[in-house]
Amino acid sequence: MAGRVKIDSLSPYSLAISSRSASMNTMKRTLFSSCLVLFLLTQAAFAQADKAKAKKIDELIGPFAASNQFSGVVLASEDGKVIYEKAFGLANADYKIPNQLNTRIGIASITKYMTAVILQRLVEANKVAMADKLNKYIPDFPNGDKITIEMLARHRSGIPHRVMPPEAESLAYTSAEFVEKVKQAKLAFEPGTNRLYSSAGYAVLARALEIASGKTYQQLLQEYVFTPAGMTDSVDFEGDNVIERRAQDYYLSPNGLINVPLKNYSFLVGAGSVYSTGRDVYRFAEAVLDGKYGEGVKTSLLGQTNFSGSGSTNGHRSYFEFARDKKYGYVILANSAGVFDIVSRGVVEILQGKEVTVKSFAIPKIVPNPNKNLEEFLGTYKRNDGSETTVVVKNGFLYSSDIKLYPTRPDCFFEYRFFGDACFVRDESAKIKEIKWKGYGFDLTWVKQ
Repeated sequence: MAGRVKIDSLSPYSLAISSRSASMNTMKRTLFSSCLVLFLLTQAAFAQADKAKAKKIDELIGPFAASNQFSGVVLASEDGKVIYEKAFGLANADYKIPNQLNTRIGIASITKYMTAVILQRLVEANKVAMADKLNKYIPDFPNGDKITIEMLARHRSGIPHRVMPPEAESLAYTSAEFVEKVKQAKLAFEPGTNRLYSSAGYAVLARALEIASGKTYQQLLQEYVFTPAGMTDSVDFEGDNVIERRAQDYYLSPNGLINVPLKNYSFLVGAGSVYSTGRDVYRFAEAVLDGKYGEGVKTSLLGQTNFSGSGSTNGHRSYFEFARDKKYGYVILANSAGVFDIVSRGVVEILQGKEVTVKSFAIPKIVPNPNKNLEEFLGTYKRNDGSETTVVVKNGFLYSSDIKLYPTRPDCFFEYRFFGDACFVRDESAKIKEIKWKGYGFDLTWVKQ
């Protein structure tokens, strides 16, 4: 009987079930293999697409770098993965030292975003409040009973953008010493009634945060910004201290690269004092997007569709832009900016799968001064946002603040800082009334005061 039971278990029905099970297992293995092959093919296609975009970025920037029209570092990412990272040009032209991926370049006003992170974290720690009056931290600050922390953060304090002549910006200051300089400046408007972009205002904010926390700005950066994001190559400019691997800043001129005016960026503490690398700025943006600084920072800094920031100071420029979903992102740092805006636009066009709009730039011919009287161009010019520039003559050339203007034709000049054309417009009586300043990505009007 036992043997019969054993033989009966191998009935035609049982054999059919066994055969069907084997067939299903074969189908599963085939399906898994097909899915695996499809996945690998898809990954390979994505990798090829990434390589194609990286190649296009390289082909865009290479010619500009070869003609000294761009020097710096460019990083690009897709879906949270870096697909391109390369350094161009010279970190030091005197010794022909090339920029490298770990070269530290000034990020200018991107520093303000880091100060905003510190502010938010200190608010959450109840060490400062947005409604606090400035005189709570700096009792003798003029109008400190009217200026709030929020006004400083939102550029609504009335403190001018710059408060010292350019030559004074070459000296070293502590944050407390610089605040004493700001105290002497006249407010542009009653606090809270208007908006004026102000680096000096952010320097005052940084000092207030130092007092509120009992820590230096450098310590606050390290604790609240650098460490959470894993930013290991970023430093704050401190007086006369040497910064290892720091790139020198240059302008392009008709005769090649030239040194920018000497500056000591301690006067921009909290506003434009950080030196960083392309990879570290990438880490900063990722930290904001990933909520590493907390949801409060993420909510306050992120836009509707992307997260972006820029900076420009005395030769170096910076920009980052990241889609909120990380579909694309890129960082550009330059110690000789030149065609910075053209490069920036081209990179984002490539990452978005578009055709590059501008692939070259022809610098206009610089000519001997055709203007009989440079004195008629002198004066203060103002934009409708309240910002000002003063045009002066130095050594036979016009300067708008510290930007040198090279003549190209009567009343028109070219400047190498933003690669822009500045044309002075006359009224019906032939007197200068305004400057039309145009370049790739900007078109500004400055009215003579």
